[in-house]
Amino acid sequence: MKRFGFFFVLLLTAASFARVSAQVPPPPTPSPDPHIYSDAAMSFTAPAAAVLVNRQEVPLAQLSDDLQPIALWVLNPGKEDARTITLSMEAYTAAPNEWEGQFESQTHGAQEGTLIRNKTPMTLLNGMPATFVEVAYGSGFDAKKEYAVVWADGQRGIVLAETTRMGDGNDEEARSFLKQVTAVQYPLYQP
Repeated sequence: MKRFGFFFVLLLTAASFARVSAQVPPPPTPSPDPHIYSDAAMSFTAPAAAVLVNRQEVPLAQLSDDLQPIALWVLNPGKEDARTITLSMEAYTAAPNEWEGQFESQTHGAQEGTLIRNKTPMTLLNGMPATFVEVAYGSGFDAKKEYAVVWADGQRGIVLAETTRMGDGNDEEARSFLKQVTAVQYPLYQP
């Protein structure tokens, strides 16, 4: 009889535990870090002070032949010296070393009064070749300065750019915001 009582108590304890466990919701799945963008061929970590405003997943097959914004962060949101960091991509399968010229051509056609200067070859953190480009556009109080790191991975043309009001930033500061990026050739047979 003692043995039966022991198993009965054990069964009641297990049933009681199951009831309590069923009432406690599972912990939420943590959301991805809003400072990190990562895909099959690249990874970028935005500065800690940056606020993610928009991010979208665009499969390789859905990229158009024009640059599309993929992610947008803002530094100093709501302030006069606010600046944006934008990650943009387009479908691009031509030679990677020709991508900077394509970017320059598109940029000149996008806005009147665009001036591109100081194109500097560079490498990303892991050695992937890229170009650092300064772009000025607009006039008067609407004048903007864009500092862009551009590269191609065999399937996409990619632009990682910091945009600020003219005079609010400089190339050293922009490089520090944009430096946390690695990239490789886009893996074949990936979605």
